[in-house]
Amino acid sequence: MRTMMSGLRLAAAAMLAISLAGCGGGDSVSTDAGAASAKALAATGSPAADGGSVASNLTKLQRYQIDPTKIFVAGISSGGFAAVQMHVAHSSTFKGAAVYAGGVYWCAGAGGAATALANCGGLTLPSNQASYNSTLTVSEAYLDAQSSLGTIDPATNLRGQPVYLWSGTQDEVVNPLEMADLNLEYQRYGANVHFDNAFPAEHGWESPDGELACGTLGSPYMVRCFSANGAVYDSVETWLTMFLGPLKPRNNGKLSGTLSSFDQTEFGASPNLSMSSTGSVFVPKACAQGKQCGFVLALHGCLQEASLIGNRWVTEAGINEWADTNALVVVYPDTIASSAPGPTNPNACFDWWGYSNQYDPNYALKSGLQISVLYAMVQRVTGRP
Repeated sequence: MRTMMSGLRLAAAAMLAISLAGCGGGDSVSTDAGAASAKALAATGSPAADGGSVASNLTKLQRYQIDPTKIFVAGISSGGFAAVQMHVAHSSTFKGAAVYAGGVYWCAGAGGAATALANCGGLTLPSNQASYNSTLTVSEAYLDAQSSLGTIDPATNLRGQPVYLWSGTQDEVVNPLEMADLNLEYQRYGANVHFDNAFPAEHGWESPDGELACGTLGSPYMVRCFSANGAVYDSVETWLTMFLGPLKPRNNGKLSGTLSSFDQTEFGASPNLSMSSTGSVFVPKACAQGKQCGFVLALHGCLQEASLIGNRWVTEAGINEWADTNALVVVYPDTIASSAPGPTNPNACFDWWGYSNQYDPNYALKSGLQISVLYAMVQRVTGRP
């Protein structure tokens, strides 16, 4: 998704002039200077020195001993929308979700990019607030219908599941009202929701490792916020505690686990789906040695793909540091920018409006093209059917 900000974003008319292509739950469209800056950051992007050992060669994603009660999905912006889709479509597998600056299930409906921009954010109003026209009623009707048809798992699976929602009060890309609707939607289906919506944050993923101040909008969309008592906040700790109960302390030193690149193409990833040939996976030492572990599928936002910002998403999300001590395998799928004659997705967003294969009407269902690729990765690691 894109929004306007002097020196950082283009006007809405300019957005529409490029085939509505950059919408999607991601981030702002940069000016040439902003894009150049982001690319400069990406050129130096590499795993942090304390990010665990890094495999230099491409690996094959492996099966691990995963506790079926500890399989979760998390995402920011376009990845937040995609996380909701994955959670709802495969609610028998996923036992919880963490959604940052996303929106209701099937928010874009069948309207494609134009509807996504107008209803779900991206177009910016004179107030510098992202456009939003509530699609909650339509979303719930579609969810109920698809649950009845069996094209997604039964919606009753959502009852009692832990769901964490993050919405910054200063978010100019995804209107906070949209996350408020998502809160209502999950509550309607009986989920146990924790809604973090009081921080003066701009659009981004929050963690102690974020390089941007809480109220700053810009690449790589990784922000760090402070609690009222002045302490650095850790949103990941909040949702992992919801999901797992009391946690072992975060590893703030050198991680014992391994961060590797894996081949995404064996799962069907291709340029036609705007997906990279490689993704990243973090495996704690204990999990590699056969201990039963949990699992997190972590989905980035637009303009957070590895080819643009390097490993900043993977190393600044703050998930690996908790995963290392709490036995969680973390898979980070990756996308690529694409344009006609392929999918129109120049900001490398995850697909939440149907861009895959030019247009995928089933993008939010289990049969969705990109959902199928992502779920195949989940199946490989967890052994789920």
